[in-house]
Amino acid sequence: MEVKALIIDDEDSIQGILAAFFNRYVSDKNLQSDIVCMGDPVQSLFELTTHGDEYQVILLDVRIPRLSGDEIYSSLEQVNPGILGHIIFVTGYPEDLYERFPGKEFNILQKPFRYNSFAEKLDCLFGN
Repeated sequence: MEVKALIIDDEDSIQGILAAFFNRYVSDKNLQSDIVCMGDPVQSLFELTTHGDEYQVILLDVRIPRLSGDEIYSSLEQVNPGILGHIIFVTGYPEDLYERFPGKEFNILQKPFRYNSFAEKLDCLFGN
């Protein structure tokens, strides 16, 4: 089985780490991966509104220049709410989300992170 992930982060180094961790995770589970990395939040929002249903995992940075991760989330609430449960926010500032969306629960991978915490977040997402 193939698991498709979209990584949205403006830092190439973070994209690389997330992609490597995701590949390790799916390999450990005897799965195949298909990873798309995007650094432009506007293109990312377009991708999610048009093809978001194709992704089982969306790793979304919160603090991205021009269009933040929480703004992308807010837009998706309106146009493609079915994929919101696939989002794992990757941030060093989880309070940004709780201030903008009081009372909401989010799947948050807090920076800095290690592989074990990354894998735990995916296990929660996939119900493992």
